[in-house]
Amino acid sequence: MAGFLGMIGTLPFVCSHEKVMTFSNLQTEQSVRYAVHEVIGKKPVLEFIGENLSRVSFQIRFDSSLGFPPNIGLMALREMMKEGSSKRLLIGPEYMGKYVIESIGEERKFHTGAGVCSVAVATISLTECNQ
Repeated sequence: MAGFLGMIGTLPFVCSHEKVMTFSNLQTEQSVRYAVHEVIGKKPVLEFIGENLSRVSFQIRFDSSLGFPPNIGLMALREMMKEGSSKRLLIGPEYMGKYVIESIGEERKFHTGAGVCSVAVATISLTECNQ
């Protein structure tokens, strides 16, 4: 039985006896904005403007021995980023919203004797898109 752990765009996070592709180190950041008004002879005055766009980052391990070759996963992430369109982010049953992929960091950990990457870790940084 497969466990569905969420997804970004069309890339699912799954865990089964055939395939394992999960996320780790999930971090979210919410913040607000303030305008600073300078006042002569006094401290500045802050004015609350509203919320900032949320940010999310996490890592995905692509491992050929776990049924998900790095070249396929990394290529799918790069294509989603290059599209520039927002993607739905689900973590477990929680719909987190629509996000754009702003950056992807790749760490290629292991290679076969032929030089093919067998294990890679991608660090994905997302920013909320409220369109």
